[in-house]
Amino acid sequence: MARNFLKVKCGECGNEQKMFSHPSNDVTCLVCSEVIAHSTGGKADLHGSIVEELEVE
Repeated sequence: MARNFLKVKCGECGNEQKMFSHPSNDVTCLVCSEVIAHSTGGKADLHGSIVEELEVE
């Protein structure tokens, strides 16, 4: 079973970080603490831009 991760760029400060595509909690930027993804119970509602989609098997 593949697990999908995303590299997301923060719209506020430009920091890029990796996150799970279906997070159970809101994801905040590690640099400026801006919320970059809201948990929806499924795929995240992103407030940043996707730089790259990563797949781990």
